[in-house]
Amino acid sequence: PNVAFPAEEEIRISYGNKGNEELLYLYGFVIENNPNDYLMVHYPKEAVQLVNCAETKSLLLEEQKLQLRWLLPASLLLEGSSNESSLALDGCKKTSSQVSGYSWSGHRRLPSYMNHFVFPEDLMAALRTIAMNEEGMHCVTCLLKELSESGCQRQPSEEDIKAAIWEVCGNAGALQLLVDLLTAKTMELEDGSGTKAHDTQLLEEFSKTILASVEQQSDLSEHQHNRFELEYSMTKNRWAATVYRRGQKHLAHCFLQEAQNFLQLCLNEE
Repeated sequence: PNVAFPAEEEIRISYGNKGNEELLYLYGFVIENNPNDYLMVHYPKEAVQLVNCAETKSLLLEEQKLQLRWLLPASLLLEGSSNESSLALDGCKKTSSQVSGYSWSGHRRLPSYMNHFVFPEDLMAALRTIAMNEEGMHCVTCLLKELSESGCQRQPSEEDIKAAIWEVCGNAGALQLLVDLLTAKTMELEDGSGTKAHDTQLLEEFSKTILASVEQQSDLSEHQHNRFELEYSMTKNRWAATVYRRGQKHLAHCFLQEAQNFLQLCLNEE
């Protein structure tokens, strides 16, 4: 039904919890420091075919129902190793159900840093599988064969495979691969457009240009006003694209820092 609104009444429109990529694509605007922003990381499928034991690893990825593309929400960083507030909650986040998958024979214990580990388990499971060396592959195969030949006489489940790979590999190889992926992502984002600091400088210049243009608008002729509207629109579009780009660089840098921190912690423990 049609709803009539009183004249000059303020109307609020909710766009939902969308990241800047969706807002820019769907509505043509962005939000600075958008808490719903996210970074997409992926491992090229064709690259899996170039690693050792590619065919077996592809099969293991399929049996674990793992994707090679992941969205990392900005909110994950609130629980990270670089966030002081997360350390104050250390030991309070992970429940027994969340970490039960780390048990196989009791040989490998749950890492101490898992209480503020920010990366999704599906991402880590996929990278553990890809990063496995030939010796690791042999050990995983033996564990799964042992299970299938035991009194249970059943095929290993998705969780069995994940647990076996964790038991053999731990996190070191997966975290090193993640550092490499995030380093490449950061370089890709900065290629041709510079660093986050450069984007910040551009945004300051855009803001000055927009402010100066608005102040001069009242003195413009009709022709000049039309030209102003076009230039203003183009400047706003460039501003929005730069805000989005800077946000992506910020997230890539933060997640890279987290991956590097966790890799160092992992190496210290293993």
